[in-house]
Amino acid sequence: MIRLVIGCMALALGLCGGASAVANEAGHLPMGYRVAPAAYAWTGRLHAIGFRTTADANRRGVLHLWEAGDLLDQRATDTRRLYLGGARLTPLRWPAIDTEAKHRLNIDPATNQPDTHGADRLSWLRGNQPALLRPRDTRLASATGARVHVVSPPAWQPMQPGHTAFRNAHALRPTTVWLGTRDGILHGFHAITGQELTGYLPLAALAEAAALTAVGTRMPAPSCPRPTSVDADPNGRWRTLLLCTTPAKARTPGTAFVLDVSTLGADTPIQLIWEVTANDALPLTGSGPLRAAMYTVDNERRWFAVGILAPGTPAGARAGLALLPLDQPSGAWATTGRVPRLPLPEQGCDSKTATTQLLAVTVRSDASGAARAAYVIDDVGRLWRFPFDTLGSNTPLQAATCLHRQSASTRGSVEPPVITYTGATPLVVYGTGDAISAIPDRTGKRANPRQIHAIPSGNGVVLRAAPSSDPPGTTGWTLALPHPGERIETLHAASPAHLAFTTLGPDGRARSYLIDAATGESVTVLLADGKPGAAITGLPFDPAFGGPIVGLSPVIEGAAVAPGTSRRDVHSLALWQVHGDGAHLQQHAYVTRRRGRLGWRELIRTPL
Repeated sequence: MIRLVIGCMALALGLCGGASAVANEAGHLPMGYRVAPAAYAWTGRLHAIGFRTTADANRRGVLHLWEAGDLLDQRATDTRRLYLGGARLTPLRWPAIDTEAKHRLNIDPATNQPDTHGADRLSWLRGNQPALLRPRDTRLASATGARVHVVSPPAWQPMQPGHTAFRNAHALRPTTVWLGTRDGILHGFHAITGQELTGYLPLAALAEAAALTAVGTRMPAPSCPRPTSVDADPNGRWRTLLLCTTPAKARTPGTAFVLDVSTLGADTPIQLIWEVTANDALPLTGSGPLRAAMYTVDNERRWFAVGILAPGTPAGARAGLALLPLDQPSGAWATTGRVPRLPLPEQGCDSKTATTQLLAVTVRSDASGAARAAYVIDDVGRLWRFPFDTLGSNTPLQAATCLHRQSASTRGSVEPPVITYTGATPLVVYGTGDAISAIPDRTGKRANPRQIHAIPSGNGVVLRAAPSSDPPGTTGWTLALPHPGERIETLHAASPAHLAFTTLGPDGRARSYLIDAATGESVTVLLADGKPGAAITGLPFDPAFGGPIVGLSPVIEGAAVAPGTSRRDVHSLALWQVHGDGAHLQQHAYVTRRRGRLGWRELIRTPL
């Protein structure tokens, strides 16, 4: 499984937190992170990677800054700040947990019968090694299938009442790294030192975590494979929230939980907003990342987590979205399921939806923070748009519409849609298996995206759009992956004007792509003859060393803007591929920023 690790050199672009935090951490943050296996299938490693310059501009030396498992192994287990979830936050210690939690731990995984070894199982989860329990070479459990999520200090958010005071108060908060592991624990690490700051074990994952301690039992999935975060002000108080879901499995239902991670230096580093487990009244699937959405009700800002509902509960119900209140305790709505719901319509893109399953969701918000739409992909390759504009008003809710359907023949990793702004209309990019498409968000006639042709060149391909009289970005585009059996593994915005994605073939060969977000074509670079031309992309790499590391660094920085003038900044976008103790420049592009006019910003593609 490929793990794309994203470094952030874009300090001048303001993409890495507030100005004070940038000044405090500049030059010290890792370029990226790599999730790797350890000696056992149930143990793992998390490497933080830095770069050092070399005489060759196209190569970098790799600095192995820290490894989380090694640091955990050197630490006294009693000093770890681990917590158990459920109805309330509880220290993960035997005397502190309640009777229900002790009962779940006091179950023999081999016989499923009660015993008296629950305290030993909890001790193992804290990092100790009681006799007869599963051996390990490091305290960090495997994180196969999980993604690293970086939470920076609060960044500037204009048009958000009260956020400036919150940003200033937390400007020196350290950047943190979050990773869910297969022992059920979501870990929070200090990005610079690698020290574990805290860990959270959902109550819903406790039984499977306890079973993992026994030799020969199967490994559960990570409890939070796709963390997301947001600065939000539920009940009028700003805080940084970490949102998580755990997909439903054979023995455990889907789960969602939200943590307040604003003050990791406090005596209790995290606060539990709520933890919710699926039931018949609220059939959450736990699929995809949990997203936050805000809309106004009677001039009051209301915050919700957007979860996915399974079809068929109750009988005949279609899949849809559930808006889970972040400003109310879960006891007020979780057992009854009385939350706002947005179901799928009966059909879309010429196909019925009775058994359709939704897989991943992304929410688009405007500059004021108000949610405008949610984009969701389903299990047959459709992209759905759920309008949020009328939420909280007396206007009848509009039905979801199908924007596009792919004819993917294989299923790869489920990647949430990516929103990119290339003009007046947002483009929604999504991939299902062996195809990737960018569809404009506009009502009326369905999009007819331009086909992208892949022309073999060297070790990769050059991507070119079919001729069209429509301006780039207005009709969207679609690309069938060029190699047989190739499927999407990761997808993200490498810059506001570029997309990066990785693929995996049936033979295990991994490839990396960097493309223009507006057109779907190869980026423009200087060729060997000194002339601009289309770059080769879809280049192979060794996934054993992780996916490409993305870096943005300044090339030209214009002077301060004077009234009536504008300035241009140019940044270099680089995809670095690590191999052992070195990294080479795999793909490259440029991004420009124009400044002026009351601080207005625009990031655009530049052809050099």
